[in-house]
Order: sequence, then C-alpha cells, then structure tokens
Amino acid sequence: MSNTLLHPDGWLVLGLPWPEQTRDGWGECALAIAPQMIPRSLVSKEAGIALDFARSLARDPGDGPGKAVFFSDVTLWLDKQGKDWGDLGIDYEAVINELVGAPVPQLYMTLMQKAHAILCDASREGLRLYYPGGEVEHVTEQVRADVHTAITTSLERDWPPYIQGLIDRGAFQTQ
Repeated sequence: MSNTLLHPDGWLVLGLPWPEQTRDGWGECALAIAPQMIPRSLVSKEAGIALDFARSLARDPGDGPGKAVFFSDVTLWLDKQGKDWGDLGIDYEAVINELVGAPVPQLYMTLMQKAHAILCDASREGLRLYYPGGEVEHVTEQVRADVHTAITTSLERDWPPYIQGLIDRGAFQTQ
C-alpha cells in the first residue's frame, strides 16, 4: 500500500455551514479531502482545477499555507493573481457542494467557532471578530497561521487511522 494514502502531501479543507447544535463552542463544521487521492474522472473539470490549485499550494512552502489548504486560501491566492473564481468560469459554491458530495474519502472535523470563521475567511484585509461588550479582534496572519498549524496537526494525527480503517473494512481500494 502506498504511504501517500495514509500521509498525503496535503489536504483541501472545506468550511461547512456552522451547525445549529454545538457543544461548548465546538461544532462539526469542516471537511478535509486529499486532492492527490481523487481521480479527476470522479469530479468536474472545475472541481479538478480547485483540487489542483490546493495540491500545488500545499506543496509550495513559499507561496502556500502548508499542508492544510483552506478553500479560502485558494481564493486568496487567486486574488493575489488578480483573478477570482468567476474569471475562471467556476462557480465556487457549486465546486464546494460537488466536493462535499463526491464519493471520496472525507474526514469531517470539529472546530471552535473562531477557527471555523478563520477557515472560511477569504477577505483581503483579514477577518474582524466582534465580541459582546464591544471588543473587536482583527485576526492577524499569525493567528491564521496558528489555525493552519492546528488543523494540519489534527489531520496528520487523524487521517492515517481514518484511511486505514476504510482500507481494513474494504470501503476504499488501494489500487
């Protein structure tokens, strides 16, 4: 079995709607997929482009956010190139919905609400969080990097046993 199944070169992390039911500020609100594991024949051309961008960013230590690439990171990267999804003829919401529904290994993640907001943020200026009492926090690049690190650490810990479990149950073919 290929070690890249258990330890892919990166993940694309999709923000899902914040759940109505949460537990102490935590909710199942993200989904990770490994772009290299997804045969492009299973997804549309548009979804394949998003996966290729994410894989490229995960492998580029200079321009990328690290191994856990948020969909919002790809959007921000496109913005730095002077483009957006529409310029590529891509409906990004349709791509997200397609990837969430794709018949591929997907690891659902539970995050704190603040981490979820950062995961989903593709604003140029960075996210501003408003708290009761009037406090405002401007999310810095370092805070965003810390969320990337935490999610990467979680995926590096949880992905291998998840995939191994799929293989052991025969739910995922290694060929």
